[in-house]
Amino acid sequence: MKYTIDYVKKVPIWKTILGITTAILCLYIVFSGSIYGIVPIAFSILLLQTEGCQIDLKSNIYRKTYSIVGLNFGKWLPLPKIDYVSIFSTNITTAVWVSTASTNITENIYAINLFCTNNKKIEASTTQHKEEAFNLALLLADALNANMLDATLAGDFKWMDKNQYRDHGRIVYTD
Repeated sequence: MKYTIDYVKKVPIWKTILGITTAILCLYIVFSGSIYGIVPIAFSILLLQTEGCQIDLKSNIYRKTYSIVGLNFGKWLPLPKIDYVSIFSTNITTAVWVSTASTNITENIYAINLFCTNNKKIEASTTQHKEEAFNLALLLADALNANMLDATLAGDFKWMDKNQYRDHGRIVYTD
């Protein structure tokens, strides 16, 4: 039996290509004797960075991870008893500036949270894709023997039937 749940968000292919290309170019500049390649390396690291979570069921610990090209970083913390896994929908707004103009871009995201008996929230992950959010929530709920709560509609939180979603891929509410 596998005792570790390891989820890392995928880096889009365009970010991977741009990040690796920038890193190679910058390393070439640095090794050619110029220090001007050092700063853009940070840009390539930001392009290749992603986040996720790891849960070690055997040791009963978890960590929020930051990953760069497969190397995971994060502090391990004790995992409390999880009552339910929630899928929450929200909007995130990002300000984008170009030399003479600026705009705000709003995206819908789904947050997967783990809730403990004292209502403490552990943020497991976020994604822009609804199906990916529900699949990850099911994986976590099954592994942690917890219930699932669909909180994607504001003020309309409903308990889900995990078996129906796992077996048939459809959302059925229990209440």
